[in-house]
Amino acid sequence: MKHNRKSNSQNIYYFRKWSRKGFGVFRSQGKQIAISTMIMAGSLTFESKTIFAQTDSAQQNPTIQLDEIMVNGDEEPILFSKIARIVTVLNQNDIAAAPVSNINELLEYAIGVDIRQRGQKGVQADIALRGGTFDQTLVLLNGINITDPQTGHHNLNLPVSLNSISRIEVLSGPSARIFGVNAYNGAINIITTSDTKSEIKILAEAGQFGYLNQHASIRTGEKWNNLLSIDHQQSDGYLPNSKLNNTDFTNSSIFYQLRRKSSANSIDIQTGYNSKAFGANSFYTPAYPEQFEATKTFFSSANYHYTNEILKTGVKTYFRRHLDKFELFRDTAPSWYTSHNYHLTDIAGAAIPISVKTLFGNISANFDLRYEHIYSNVLGKNMAANKKVPGQNAWFTKQDERFHSAFQLNYSYDWEKLHIAAGLMTSHYNTLKRTRTYPGMEISYEFISNTTLYGSYNEALRLPTFTDLYYNGPTNIGNPDLKPEEAQTVEGGIKYVSSILRLQSAVYFRKGENMIEWVKTESSNDLPWQTENLTEINTMGIDFDATFILNNYWKDSYIKTISINYSWIDQQNTQNNLNTKYVGDYLKHQFAIRITHKIYSKIRSTIGFTWQDRNGSYLEFKNNTYGIEKDYNPVTVFNWKLSWEEKYWSFFAQASNLFDQKYFDISNVPQPGRWVQIGVKYVIQNI
Repeated sequence: MKHNRKSNSQNIYYFRKWSRKGFGVFRSQGKQIAISTMIMAGSLTFESKTIFAQTDSAQQNPTIQLDEIMVNGDEEPILFSKIARIVTVLNQNDIAAAPVSNINELLEYAIGVDIRQRGQKGVQADIALRGGTFDQTLVLLNGINITDPQTGHHNLNLPVSLNSISRIEVLSGPSARIFGVNAYNGAINIITTSDTKSEIKILAEAGQFGYLNQHASIRTGEKWNNLLSIDHQQSDGYLPNSKLNNTDFTNSSIFYQLRRKSSANSIDIQTGYNSKAFGANSFYTPAYPEQFEATKTFFSSANYHYTNEILKTGVKTYFRRHLDKFELFRDTAPSWYTSHNYHLTDIAGAAIPISVKTLFGNISANFDLRYEHIYSNVLGKNMAANKKVPGQNAWFTKQDERFHSAFQLNYSYDWEKLHIAAGLMTSHYNTLKRTRTYPGMEISYEFISNTTLYGSYNEALRLPTFTDLYYNGPTNIGNPDLKPEEAQTVEGGIKYVSSILRLQSAVYFRKGENMIEWVKTESSNDLPWQTENLTEINTMGIDFDATFILNNYWKDSYIKTISINYSWIDQQNTQNNLNTKYVGDYLKHQFAIRITHKIYSKIRSTIGFTWQDRNGSYLEFKNNTYGIEKDYNPVTVFNWKLSWEEKYWSFFAQASNLFDQKYFDISNVPQPGRWVQIGVKYVIQNI
């Protein structure tokens, strides 16, 4: 057993990772062993849409290297360093310390994530990865695909708040063979707490602009683990001095989860409901600032898994219903405006994952079925008989449906310091009556201690949304003949993992074909935008991410952690004669840093800084008319949080946009200036 340092308080030894050296088990007998590393478990062999990162409670102590040991976890643990893609895991400690109050704000600190907020505090935001559009990112809730087929604007309408989240995993890069359809640029998995300790949590927060935030949750049981959470947020709006504020909102949700796990069997049932109503000032056009929107989301899923030493299998089912009402005029409408927009979208799906462990590696397969349907008075094909809109004096006049099936097959093998994985997804899309196969492979190798090189090639696709296909308006024309967009991506990178530093960096190139985009020719600016399949868009990018865990080495360090990330992107459109609505607006440069530090005793502080330089331009809307074309200005935003923690209580104050910057995430949609909040949280465990 090799080591270079021993705990002063007791004979505890720390090691950094697992290996296949079985003799390490015997050499550790009679000694107290603590694990100090971040482990990524999951997807490549069994649950292809769920991985997790775990940080041991012993991480505050110095690290001592032992001969490495390999154990078999429930999900075939895979070291973070071996995963051949950029992975960002925001865990409970990150969430508690971050100067944010919702999931959208937290994701601003993940590398390569572009959050373009229309409404603040979780009201509405578009999410994109690696220079993609808001329809190209797969969103998962506890491994279940909740991506909205009407439009990506609704992907973050979640029935659960940040207060019930255990961690968020951001997996950059496409891979249909792992994540399935619509993971064009990657996937974001939002995971609720899995702790089996009984707990009651209550939070109350208040701030400027009439902001209120209340949360209450209870978790009970060990074998039968129950989680129930209730949340409510509201604000009077953050433009009080404007002639038309119209940025007020209410946001309420309730979520329930039941988990039961034994040595061989486990079940996971979750259900939730979310309701939002908000002033949508200039959300979709600045010409009509009185826009208003209300959404209701119901979600439910049930999973069963069976596990033994060789075989893992199960079945998962899910259902999601989303109701959207959009009003171009919130109060008084002109005579030509005759109806609001109504949409009711249903999703139903089922999957059967199978994983077999052999002497020559792990083989996994997944059968996935998904049905999507929409009722609308705007989107779809004309109905033979109209259908009443629930709770409204209005009628659905259009509908459409589609069915998608997929089969995923993957193989992975680990030998000493080498990790290899390869597979494919075969996809059938009934609307076009076509079947396509999307392969991928990856390899990683630890060439020196703590340092791993990796490379990968992956393909992916994204289906057109119902909005892409059918939306027709004064300035837009849909295209029901759209094909899915496809991509091939090559990526190479390096990772370094130790007790005080986790570093990852990558270079990637993505070739996008049949890209779905709203376009118009440069000579036809007065004509409507139309959706088309572009020939090709090529994207090159660089990602860099580093986290320094200083209190792992200096226990009383003033600065506890420093997280730094930077991404650079460049895109080339092969059809330069076209103006594009979304593709050209991406973050050319993105830099973020978070520093957590101790001020005195139990008082902690976190400083968050983001700098973004967005490519693209927009037509300035001023004095009720469109004017000159303007480039997006670089934006620098500081956020800050101060907290004081006692045994059961914690008190905090935080400020977003501390220096009151004026900026747009989306053209002509003003973002709030400085926003200060204070709050208190009460948590009691083992009740």
